[in-house]
Amino acid sequence: MIIKVKRGLHAEEYSELLKVADYVGTSKTGEYLLFRLNLLKVSRIPLYESRRILAKYGFPLKYELTLKIKQLKDYELRIYLYGRYLTFEYLNEAPLRHLELLELVHYDDNIRAYVSYPSHLWKIVEELRKLDVKFKVDIKYNFKLSLNVHERFKLRDYQHEAFLSWLDKGCKGIIVLPVAAGKTYIAYKAISNLKVKTLILVPTIDLISQWVEGLSKNLSLSKEDIGVLGGGRKEIKEITVSTYDSAYLSIDSIMLNFGLIVADECHHAVSEKFREIFYFNIAPYRLGLTATPIRQDELHKLYPVIIGPIVYTKTSEELQRRGYLAKHREERIFVDLTWNELKEYNKLMQKYEEYCNRAIPDIKDPLERFRKVVELAYKDPKAREALKARLKARQIALNAERKIKVLEKLLKKYADEKVIIFSRYTDIIREISKRFFIPKILHDTPKEERNMILKLFKEGKITKIATAMALDEGVDVPDASVAIIISGTGSSREYIQRLGRILRPKDKEAKLIELITRKTLDVYLSERRRRRISLEDYFL
Repeated sequence: MIIKVKRGLHAEEYSELLKVADYVGTSKTGEYLLFRLNLLKVSRIPLYESRRILAKYGFPLKYELTLKIKQLKDYELRIYLYGRYLTFEYLNEAPLRHLELLELVHYDDNIRAYVSYPSHLWKIVEELRKLDVKFKVDIKYNFKLSLNVHERFKLRDYQHEAFLSWLDKGCKGIIVLPVAAGKTYIAYKAISNLKVKTLILVPTIDLISQWVEGLSKNLSLSKEDIGVLGGGRKEIKEITVSTYDSAYLSIDSIMLNFGLIVADECHHAVSEKFREIFYFNIAPYRLGLTATPIRQDELHKLYPVIIGPIVYTKTSEELQRRGYLAKHREERIFVDLTWNELKEYNKLMQKYEEYCNRAIPDIKDPLERFRKVVELAYKDPKAREALKARLKARQIALNAERKIKVLEKLLKKYADEKVIIFSRYTDIIREISKRFFIPKILHDTPKEERNMILKLFKEGKITKIATAMALDEGVDVPDASVAIIISGTGSSREYIQRLGRILRPKDKEAKLIELITRKTLDVYLSERRRRRISLEDYFL
């Protein structure tokens, strides 16, 4: 609440205003002095005196403010929301100096006040209590869940261990489990146990549908009880499932609504845009779920700030030994380019390497080289030409004609088994679909068609499907016994997601087969994606 007063105040008038307000600066035109009403100051002097001072400067004291003032008589600090930020009214700066040292608050020169992210509220409250400061949180929230949730599931032993680890860390943190290990059941347990209003964040619209189905089935909720943000819907209810994108666009509507945030595929949560959802939310409880916590850009180091640390992890090998996931073997089949393909590949890669040797001779690591050329491409047309040459060479390597011939043999070998074929590129999937009469799922496959293909695959009425970058993350794909990777990126996350498609428990050994083109980028990409990153790297 800002009070505007024309310049030219006498010293006595300025002192009088400081009894009820804090000076914050001047208006843009310089014509007015600006003061912010400080309710703590007002509470320290007789109400009639406050009324007189404020009325004198054209700011009548409204009835609802007088009620608030009466509640503040014994406090030293008031915490409230100003825009999106926690803001502080104080009679003594000392506790705020302490919080500033802890990096929980900072002084904002623009509004002449101490501010903080709403996500810090509960830590700030904890610190103020330690300091024996009398404070009031002047923010309206109600986290209590009015819906009756009843568990219709039983946790496996490792899921129960994970849940207890999360509870032990104050209901904040990340659980890392392999694909197909049932991470969502731990979230259902958290909702059932805490009984607070909950926001569930997912990366795709498909995952919204899966979560709504799962919540309805496992917590005995009706689908009408569950709000949806995304896919053209904007329903905020006590339990709401939202895409990260939609939650980001609705920050102001959701920042005070929820006591628990569940971040599914939480490696998305730390991206520059999406972490604002967490900073500007007062939810005291946070649960992250992922099979792939490590990010190449090292933003995983922000997990403790926005969600909490990794509190529990189990590898697929551990769960396989205990019988919860299928045992599997990984096989690599190497093919050669045809003479014409090899000639064109070498010509294109030579163009890329010549640019690198000329522009960045000191960088030898292939990944660092590539990143630097991408950076240079913004300004240098020669760098753009080099990148185009590398992209064309990569397409030749990854889509080698001889891979199709090997695939034909594999399809005959595994004719009686469920097989999913993965590729980086849509063109080769279209060719495979046409040549072998295999249903395909691409990014532009209509939802109804995709659902029908997956349903028939689940029922065993079709036993082969082919996909390009459409069934990698989070999508509930029926179990297969064989995964064939025609091509992929160097992402270990992508590789882990594809491996997860064959790991549901079964009587026979599952197989993941990679087709790799010799003497090309394909070999390097395969080695990169198969590299197992230790979680110890996370703590470095």
